[in-house]
Amino acid sequence: MKHIAAWLGLSFILTMPASHAQTAPARPFIVGIGRSIHDATGVTAALSWLGVRSVRLDIPWKEVEKTPGVYKMPDWVKRAVDEANAQGIATLAILAYGHPSYGSDKPRSPAAIAAYSRYAHFVVEHFKDRIRLYDVWNEWETHTGHTTPGAAMDYVTLLRSTYPAIKEAHSQAIVLSGGFLGASLDSGWFESFLRAGGLQYVDALSVHPYNYQQSGVDLPERAVAQLERMHALAQTYARGRAIDIYITEMGFPIYQGKGGVSDARAVDFLNRFYRAAAAQDFIAGVWWYCLRDQGRDPTDKEQNFGVMDFSMVPKSVAYALRGVSAALTQSRPQPPSALQATPD
Repeated sequence: MKHIAAWLGLSFILTMPASHAQTAPARPFIVGIGRSIHDATGVTAALSWLGVRSVRLDIPWKEVEKTPGVYKMPDWVKRAVDEANAQGIATLAILAYGHPSYGSDKPRSPAAIAAYSRYAHFVVEHFKDRIRLYDVWNEWETHTGHTTPGAAMDYVTLLRSTYPAIKEAHSQAIVLSGGFLGASLDSGWFESFLRAGGLQYVDALSVHPYNYQQSGVDLPERAVAQLERMHALAQTYARGRAIDIYITEMGFPIYQGKGGVSDARAVDFLNRFYRAAAAQDFIAGVWWYCLRDQGRDPTDKEQNFGVMDFSMVPKSVAYALRGVSAALTQSRPQPPSALQATPD
């Protein structure tokens, strides 16, 4: 057992089974966080203070291709990536969402899929050697991004076009599935993706195992157990290839409503989730959701996932994440050079 003191009296105990303790993992465990396109002032300082190694960021399709066929990277995106790079913080880019010139919904038609693939190619080529990790869409199976839920086969069709476009732009890019919900395992959606051959067109899986609306004090451990089941199922379709899972969103809202938790419970759940996730060799890292509250309404779930409040003041859970970041940085190898942001 290794005990590493965290900040302000909070503690994070990283407990590994004996087999893990005797043989340290050959790669890092990435501690990351998601940020919103609406976050501006104080983001760089907050990321540095938290000690995270990666930040997940939307690069919206409709803002990159404002005129059909004409591509330009928004200044705010370039600034966000460059400022993170300067702190040694790698970016995980989300390639989404709908575009008004191609139906505003998920790209399903041949024309929309081709257009999306061109946008993805442009983004990856633009940030070649500065960004390596890419989510292809985000939560395809649900309405995220104000789009209609999509079928697994449609998503595999999108990947079949987009995966080679990304690899052409940057052969060393790591292409992740677009943030599947943990619930997609129970619904059968995830296995439909696997049966359709989806693993051929991703380098690893991106999963969001949210379960805050369930009851019980074992939610962190239950979420990791669900990930174990997803991983085991994926391996049956992988033809001998090792499949990694990147937890690109996970969190618990601190608000007054269904699934809401107190500050103290959020701290406890974060510590326990990271402890359980870090003990799994197939989990590459966790990007906590999210950096900053998106509003001030204490009854709105979506406004209250931040580790910082709306004014960028740290909550107790921010100190917990800072402690986790320090603990896992000390107890694991540093990220490989390929994940380090370097200029063109």
